[in-house]
Amino acid sequence: MRRSLAAVAVTAALFASSSRILAADDLSDLAFHPHPGAQLPLAVPLTDESGAPVELAQFFTGAPVVLVLEYLRCKSLCGLTLEDIVTDLDGLSVEPGRDFQLVAISIDPRDGPAQLAAAKANYLAHDRHAGAADAFHFLGGSESAVRSIADSVGFPYRRDPELDQYIHPAGFVVAAPDGRISRYLLGVGTSAAELRAALDDARQGRSMSPLTRLLLLCHGEGTVLGRYTVPVLAAFTAANLGAVAALVAWFAAIRMRRER
Repeated sequence: MRRSLAAVAVTAALFASSSRILAADDLSDLAFHPHPGAQLPLAVPLTDESGAPVELAQFFTGAPVVLVLEYLRCKSLCGLTLEDIVTDLDGLSVEPGRDFQLVAISIDPRDGPAQLAAAKANYLAHDRHAGAADAFHFLGGSESAVRSIADSVGFPYRRDPELDQYIHPAGFVVAAPDGRISRYLLGVGTSAAELRAALDDARQGRSMSPLTRLLLLCHGEGTVLGRYTVPVLAAFTAANLGAVAALVAWFAAIRMRRER
């Protein structure tokens, strides 16, 4: 499923766990809080898929960085977000390392080198670029280290103790080579054209705020926000219809002004 006009419409998707429905007040703070132009904490200590200690700065080597905060044990939108990114990158005429770095950071401190390495191998299998292995990075870290990165991005998340799963927004950011946040791509189904535009903006150091805050939450297996479930599809359908209506009204207003 591809996002088209949904990116410019307000979308809200409510979801339930196996035992209760989260209240609206619980949801309001779990959408992205965009910080375009904010500086990422590049000195944060992390661990890569080989178990080696690294800092976020090591992956800012002069190219834009696609930064994904994710949850490797997730059975819902996390995998979908990364799959879309890898598929889009595979379809673009880009060279890993030169044109982009992909950095995926797990928000679960239990994800160690074994889980990170397995995730990297899985996504590399879907990319045809020869240099992807050196440009795809799967990282983990302590709760405080990852939280500092998430806070700089405006990516709220919390653990649901009943299901032992994390609740978090769906989407990712593209950062400029100097470590400043350039673009937010919210939700799922980002197109290759959108990703190309985001990489170009980041390369030129432009920072842009999303037109709207998208509330599409990722929860664990068993919730109504599983992959391509009816509420998600309904939310994107409503968003598309809302965007179409807005565009029609806008063009109609312009035409009426010209006729006058």
